Amino acid sequence: MAKKKTRGGRSTALVQLHPQPLTGTEVAKIAAAVGSTEALGKMPGSGGEFVVQDGVARVTGRDYATTDAVVPAAEIYFDGESRPRYDGPWLGEADKVAWVDPDTGLECIMMRDRTDGFLSGYVGVPDSHPLFGWNHLAIPADLGIEVHGGLTFSHICDDGPSPDTRLIMEARRICHVGRGGASVTHATDHRVEEGQWWFGFDCNHIYDAVPGDYGSRRRFMGPEIAAEYREDGYVVREIRNLAAQLAAIRDGRQVPARMGPPLPPISLDPGAAR
Repeated sequence: MAKKKTRGGRSTALVQLHPQPLTGTEVAKIAAAVGSTEALGKMPGSGGEFVVQDGVARVTGRDYATTDAVVPAAEIYFDGESRPRYDGPWLGEADKVAWVDPDTGLECIMMRDRTDGFLSGYVGVPDSHPLFGWNHLAIPADLGIEVHGGLTFSHICDDGPSPDTRLIMEARRICHVGRGGASVTHATDHRVEEGQWWFGFDCNHIYDAVPGDYGSRRRFMGPEIAAEYREDGYVVREIRNLAAQLAAIRDGRQVPARMGPPLPPISLDPGAAR
């Protein structure tokens, strides 16, 4: 375990994690870490590996299944601190899933907000993309990007790999999954490379039911406008829609029609991105 690396004049121990095979006798550790046996149904197939550390479980080598699609997940995280306190449709969902979209080759992430428990989606583009480095608020509407609530995020990859190699850091980091590169001792297979600019959206709008607002904190007007929780199937579909739109802009093609039902009207949310 103990290699030392200096960062900012500070010496920090690097922790090397050792994944274990994900077998029938080991799945109970995942269920115990995430507090939900339903999570196991989200990972079809067999094989794979897992690591559990500080209440976070990371699974590799397994796909991730929603009610709408199966994505070829590179990493699946279940973060105990991000778990919503109440039972609901989020039961069993992962708290972060990272994958490469097979149709576009773009990096994708679904991730849960730690405080209020809603899901967000992100798609990364390389530095050759026409929108690389653009603020999401500056993107012209006539390019045709349409996603739940409008784009609310634009940023370069989060820093890493960091001397702090805890899984809890990786489970909350917006950065792509590397496809090779130098061997670095860190928590996951993530590699920081130049040229990944992330665009994202969240499901924390007036027409969204948010786990952190359940019970006595239910948000004003939510029932009147039929607010609903945007489960992982919905969010993954929106991520795939965003990836297809960004790929079309990359290739100089017309943005394709969206998959799925019509989006909630942005006009319902006065704080939404235009």
